Amino acid sequence: MLTFWGAISTQLRHTPTSAPAASATMKTAVPAPRPIDAPELPAGLDGRHGTNRATGHMQVAAATDPEAIRAWLARFVDTRTTFDNYRKEAERLLLWSVLQMGKPLSSLTHEDLLVYQHFLADPQPAARWTADGGRKHPRNDPRWRPFYGPLSASSQRQAMVIPQRHVRVAGAGRLSGRQSPVALTPARAPG
Repeated sequence: MLTFWGAISTQLRHTPTSAPAASATMKTAVPAPRPIDAPELPAGLDGRHGTNRATGHMQVAAATDPEAIRAWLARFVDTRTTFDNYRKEAERLLLWSVLQMGKPLSSLTHEDLLVYQHFLADPQPAARWTADGGRKHPRNDPRWRPFYGPLSASSQRQAMVIPQRHVRVAGAGRLSGRQSPVALTPARAPG
């Protein structure tokens, strides 16, 4: 039996990484998004070799993008609401990067994040990204999806601001350059 991330790895090996091609395959073979606490990403998508990765000594021990997210989220375990909100937004961005763009989170460009910003207004295909009837399902339920419908302008802003906080903390010493693509993206909602 093929695991969730194994199916993604198989599909992406046969799919070009351009956004239109990745979007086209979303309708057929790629499984539905699963929560970040699901099994690890395949090696080519886990960020271990992301194009924005720094070389040399790292200030954060995380070797992969999901590990970096978990290390960052660990700072908020005592504040349940903050933890849940930050996990939700980090998870959405990670899943979108892997499933929609076919690349590790640590390989996203500024332009990719502009596309993500527009995606937040209306996550498509809805069957893949949005829970049935806008209902919230438990994280271990196969009906779980990262979205419950299109995001309002204020939710879109929040969805762009929270990853910037992650980059400042977990990305410090892990990503190359003074600014990551996330930090270069304005936190304004389109429109």
